[in-house]
Order: sequence, then C-alpha cells, then structure tokens
Amino acid sequence: MSGNETDWLALLEIKARITADPHGVLTSWNETMHFCNWHGVTRGRRHQRVTVLDLNSLKLAGSVLPHVGNLSFLRVIHLVGNRFSHEIPPEVRLLRRLHDLQSANNSLSGEIPSNFRVQYLMPQI
Repeated sequence: MSGNETDWLALLEIKARITADPHGVLTSWNETMHFCNWHGVTRGRRHQRVTVLDLNSLKLAGSVLPHVGNLSFLRVIHLVGNRFSHEIPPEVRLLRRLHDLQSANNSLSGEIPSNFRVQYLMPQI
C-alpha cells in the first residue's frame, strides 16, 4: 500500500467516526477530489502526504481514532472547539514529526506518552 493510500484510508476512517458535522464541512471528504484538497487537510510539497489536520472550531463530534497514527507525515493537529470525546489514542506516539497538537474545548482524556514531543498542548477547558 502506498503512502498516499495509507493517508487516504486513515482520513476516511477518521471521517467514519465523526458522529456530528453540523456545518457539513466533511462532505468534501469523498472520492470526487484528491484527499489533499479536502477541508482541513494540507499536504507537504515534497511528498504528497498529509502534514496538517486542521479541524478547529467546526463543532465536530466523535472520537480521535487510532487511525490518526497512520498519518506518518503529520506535523500539526488542530482540534480546538469541537466535541471530540474519549481518549487520545496511544497511536499518537507513532507520529514522530508531530510538534503541534491543540485540543482545547473538547472532552478528551488520557495522556500524551512521555517520550512524545509536543510543542503546544492546550489544556481541556
């Protein structure tokens, strides 16, 4: 499986676990356009891989899935202002390039592994 396909499948799994999308922003997450053009998804210039997942303030509900760990080029995750719940999956530790994780104003629990570098982790409010 190619890296592009791995990223595509991971994003589809993330979308499948979103239980509420009141603004319909994830309707762009479909097969009619390349996943790097989906709302909130940014790809790297050199590699056509997902580097940023920005889902801030979309009022999305659901859980952060282990599949996020398959986005191996991910550097930034912004989840602020949604209604995500459950635990931050331990698979996040697989994201060696990740340096910016923002998750305030959600109902997430769990810990970021101690060996994991996080430049900026906003606390739950």
